[in-house]
Amino acid sequence: MPGMFGAFGGGSNHPFTPMKSGILKYPDQGHQMTTDSGKCAGFRYNSNPPTSGLMTDSYLRKNDLEDATLSPCTIVNVLHRGNIILFYDPSRISPAAFQTIHGIASEDTSPEGFVQQQKIGYAVTLVKSHFKDPIVLLAWRRLLPMAFLDQMKMNMFLSRYRGQIARRQ
Repeated sequence: MPGMFGAFGGGSNHPFTPMKSGILKYPDQGHQMTTDSGKCAGFRYNSNPPTSGLMTDSYLRKNDLEDATLSPCTIVNVLHRGNIILFYDPSRISPAAFQTIHGIASEDTSPEGFVQQQKIGYAVTLVKSHFKDPIVLLAWRRLLPMAFLDQMKMNMFLSRYRGQIARRQ
């Protein structure tokens, strides 16, 4: 009788090969804090939205913000703590995808609770956006664009990167 892993195609004879994830990895631009949010406009982030670099000590006060209202410095600070930001275009996703996305958002919707959750690094923040792809997941130095909601990829991304603070990566 084959071993348990062999019965499912794993084990030493048939090593597991993960599917291509589509996760883009960017070089670390550091996590320097600034008190001048105006410096963010001049900083050349190596990704859009930014995944590392200059940041301010600021947090998002609620979910479902418009991306145009966010400072790159705030985005980087939220990611630096180990949070995930999920950008989505509500006009380009199905009602089922909309429900799924809102089902993973951070639960405490009070501004104080939401900010506290971001500070400890386990929040999933939703932001309405108009990127090329209708869904974009963002973590420290990682970006996952999706043409449609793939729950397996989304769950893999959340499991791997939520709670991973910048200095551990």
